Amino acid sequence: MVTNKKTAIERSLDLASMILLIIIFVYIWFKWSALPDSIPMKFDSSGLVSQWGDKKSILGLPLIGLAAYGVFSLVEKFPDNINLRIYKRENKEKELKYNRTIVNAIKNAIVIVLVLANWQIIEGLYKING
Repeated sequence: MVTNKKTAIERSLDLASMILLIIIFVYIWFKWSALPDSIPMKFDSSGLVSQWGDKKSILGLPLIGLAAYGVFSLVEKFPDNINLRIYKRENKEKELKYNRTIVNAIKNAIVIVLVLANWQIIEGLYKING
């Protein structure tokens, strides 16, 4: 059984993701009163808004990021259940470590992309509304 001790990179990515999630929730909280009642929800291939939503929908991406962080963190705790065949079975310890590292990278990439997308949406609203 591999130890669940995270590498420095995994801990750094986790910390960066949590800081970004906290920042985006605080940013939304400070900007809430200035946000318009209608928020763009979907964009077409040319970047034009194709669907609008309620003001509360701005919380959707950060909440999905938070949920993804929680689910993937749970998966990381049990690397025996991660079924990525990167290394041959003869080196089980190395396989489990790298499987956990890959799940960690995916988790943090999802969170970072969702936070940055939400940031772009909010900043875009200010450009549209002047």
